[in-house]
Amino acid sequence: MSEKYLNYVGELMTDVDYIASGYPKYFLEVKVEQALPFRFYCIMQENDWEEVTPEQRTQLIQQFKDRKSTYSKSDHRYYMLDFYLVSLGGI
Repeated sequence: MSEKYLNYVGELMTDVDYIASGYPKYFLEVKVEQALPFRFYCIMQENDWEEVTPEQRTQLIQQFKDRKSTYSKSDHRYYMLDFYLVSLGGI
């Protein structure tokens, strides 16, 4: 039996976008261990996740790590990519 992993494909937004969108329904605040100057919100509906194979998971983790290396720690996208990596067990 082949292992399956879940990859988050839903929307992820900062607090600025969340507030500007009028506090959209079904979004949850993402809790992080670090003190950041912004907050993240994600939506957790069934269609916000896709099953991936171990090979796809490995490729996605590498893609996210490569993209993450292009951002500084002061850029919110750096931490958004952490969220995607964590969802795949890549951190």
